[in-house]
Amino acid sequence: MKIIIKKTNQKRRSWRTDAFTLLESLLVLSLISFLTLVFSAQLIQTLHLVKGELFVLKFEELYKRTQEDAALEASVEYLGAKNGNLLAGQEKVTLPKEVKITDFTVKFDAKGENSSLQKIKIYLPYESKAITYQMEMGSGKYKKQIN
Repeated sequence: MKIIIKKTNQKRRSWRTDAFTLLESLLVLSLISFLTLVFSAQLIQTLHLVKGELFVLKFEELYKRTQEDAALEASVEYLGAKNGNLLAGQEKVTLPKEVKITDFTVKFDAKGENSSLQKIKIYLPYESKAITYQMEMGSGKYKKQIN
């Protein structure tokens, strides 16, 4: 009888496996959650920065294209921002929340030149950066200044 009990106890010991306790499991889960939140916050911040920079590139591309269209078609073209939209000919681009821009209108004549010394200010709040475009009269070019 004692032999059977010893064999049963030995079988129980061999079946026993080590596992995480509830406290260890909660600790690992909380650590993984914390790391996920930290990395996702950084990712969101990076996405805001990228969206702002992409809009600046889109603005510069629209400026050049509108100027080229005016010269190629020998007609008057407008580029402007109003009510949270960037308007260039028939194209309308909605401003992302990562960008603040002053309302403006730039008129390109039939030669692709503008006739104003207008300043266009784009503010990127997530980068705390302001970009100013100073139009050059007659040439259609601009000077870009980043603050």
